[in-house]
Amino acid sequence: MSTSKYHKSATRDVRPFFGAATLEEALDGAQVRLFENQPFTEATSFVVEEHDVPKLAITVRPNLSEATLAGGSISRSKLALAVTAVNPFLKRTIVVQKLALSGEAPAEVPIGTEVLEMLGGGSNISVELALCLSTGLKKQAGKPFLQGHWLSKKTFDLRPPKLTEEFDVEPTEDDVWKAMGFPSKTLYHVEYYSGANEPVSKDRPMAKVRIHADVYKKLAADNLPRMSRPIMAFLAAEIPCQILAASLSEWKEAEQAESRSPLSAFLKRINRFRPCTVQQLRQLVEEPGMPKLRAILHADQQSVRQVAEA
Repeated sequence: MSTSKYHKSATRDVRPFFGAATLEEALDGAQVRLFENQPFTEATSFVVEEHDVPKLAITVRPNLSEATLAGGSISRSKLALAVTAVNPFLKRTIVVQKLALSGEAPAEVPIGTEVLEMLGGGSNISVELALCLSTGLKKQAGKPFLQGHWLSKKTFDLRPPKLTEEFDVEPTEDDVWKAMGFPSKTLYHVEYYSGANEPVSKDRPMAKVRIHADVYKKLAADNLPRMSRPIMAFLAAEIPCQILAASLSEWKEAEQAESRSPLSAFLKRINRFRPCTVQQLRQLVEEPGMPKLRAILHADQQSVRQVAEA
């Protein structure tokens, strides 16, 4: 893995440079393969289930157009291909490779398992290919001139499933916890509103989850992916338990879950491990301490593996 510096020149897509527009489409044919047994594809957006994360074997094919490079206004000896991987939650970017194009363009670039590990596993990353300047040029209007200025790029986004039971998460400082009547170092708290068995509405959140601000900062720290994964897995199992317990009176008499409701999403998660109806879920929630429900939700988050590999 290269440790070469890569200078990102823009936070928004404000290209092309009109003086180098011939290179704008150089990466349009780039492809990606997520798993070894799958074909390459030009698609740019993917949903990765948690149970598929360990199987990820990401490889990109730049498929740089030789004709486009040859007909460009900038010599290929002054161009490089930068391949980066980004985790937006951890706010971390890794330069996978930076390859000079003075010679033959690479056919494939693998995104190694060590990169995925540093970015939290790979279920929430973006892999970006950028054709950029490998050296500085004389400054001219409408033309790239800084090392790292990109001329063409393509991004592949991998995201986890967006569940309908999502809720707001608010970092909370010591003084706020005290004002709420909790110890200053409370880890998390779930404030349930309503709507567990109603279609989700963006204008009406089902619950608010408070997480201690110090923990929230650590989860997003660049150098702690091994710590953040087991903690997030733990919270992703424990928080639904509290929401289901708090909302039990709203749905315990229901024969089935409403479509597109948080309750329906919870049931889908549980049914990955065992068949479960609304009535059976009620029994799990009514069991003191909810031990079986907790076990199912922790298994769904692969909590044991997350802790063992931390």
